[in-house]
Amino acid sequence: MGNTSSTAVPAAAAAPMKPAQEGCPVKHNDAATPQQMDGCPVKHGNNAASVEEGCPVKKQKVYNVYSQEIDPTNNMPSNPNQEPKEGQKYPLSTNRVTSTIPKGGTDGTWTYPSEQMFFNALRRKGKGEDVHEGHVQTIVSIHNNMNERAWNQVAEWEETLYPGSDAKLLRFCGRPDDLSPIARLKTFLGYDKPFDRHDWVVIRNDNTEQRYVIDYYFDDEKAAQDAVPRLHDVTSVKSITMYARPAVDSLSNVIDRIKFPILNLLGSTQRVPLPTNHAGNDTDVDTEDVLSVDQVNETFEKIQANCKTCFTNVQTCTDEASCAQAATALQFCMANILCKPDAVKFTTALASGDEARIEEAYAAMETCVDRFEVRSRAALQEQARVAARQMSTASSTA
Repeated sequence: MGNTSSTAVPAAAAAPMKPAQEGCPVKHNDAATPQQMDGCPVKHGNNAASVEEGCPVKKQKVYNVYSQEIDPTNNMPSNPNQEPKEGQKYPLSTNRVTSTIPKGGTDGTWTYPSEQMFFNALRRKGKGEDVHEGHVQTIVSIHNNMNERAWNQVAEWEETLYPGSDAKLLRFCGRPDDLSPIARLKTFLGYDKPFDRHDWVVIRNDNTEQRYVIDYYFDDEKAAQDAVPRLHDVTSVKSITMYARPAVDSLSNVIDRIKFPILNLLGSTQRVPLPTNHAGNDTDVDTEDVLSVDQVNETFEKIQANCKTCFTNVQTCTDEASCAQAATALQFCMANILCKPDAVKFTTALASGDEARIEEAYAAMETCVDRFEVRSRAALQEQARVAARQMSTASSTA
């Protein structure tokens, strides 16, 4: 299809629909370890090698998120499986839909898997036994639509904060079993868990890379209102929402995550809202937990001064091991400033060698850093509201 790659885009959230209960057509079973830090957009399984597609490999084989073996030199399926599966009763389309998601390193876009490829991937992983061939078209339509909507969110961040960056999706990885720090925090506060997670890495026209974390949420109460969507339909699938944001791999990303909703508040961009939940407003911060703008600025200055080397190491790491080490050091450095007790617990856990303790302690540090982001955003949003009210008052009295 010309410059358009035939590599499949990430399997997105078709999951909650009855025909496909698991989301992605493959199961990502690698257990999370303390080396699965936010600094590297890949899974860190035992004996895993670093690969271009972003997911782990063993014995030098490379797979995409559909469990298709690919050629790592061009990220293309080594042998796209378009043949009917054994026991398949009805034919499925082998036509592939071209996405509007630009592909890094090319002038083209990513291409979605065909109905047959999607069905084969489900069966290969033992997840499609209860999926009738007649449902596959709907599942694929939802899958494609979810990816387009997710990309729109990523593109909105890029165009708002880095206009003219011409961002393209370079690689991706599904991580359904790994809660992101903010998802863990929201779950602790009483919100539902996301049913899927993807990590997407974009490349800008200056060759800088940026990792985005995307959490997918399902609202069972809205499922009855769902309809089969067109590719760019934003209203048909009401039960599935997603939340994309830059990963906290650098201080500038933390600042970006605070700036973006403020720009949204001031009307500079249109933000897709997070799913509603019984726990209340997502931006609620306990009164005793409120920060002042001066406290936010002072803390950022401390982080910038004390963690400068860590940020540099995250940005310049070249392989999976060094990226994991750099990300761990960065989280520890920030936690040492934001929540000293959690940093001490992590040090003690490392000394014990107990993997369960290490994972628990690292998760606590992640939650602490993410909580600071929420509190900082609340402080700056309040400052923006005050400024807006003052401007409105000044205009009305002028």
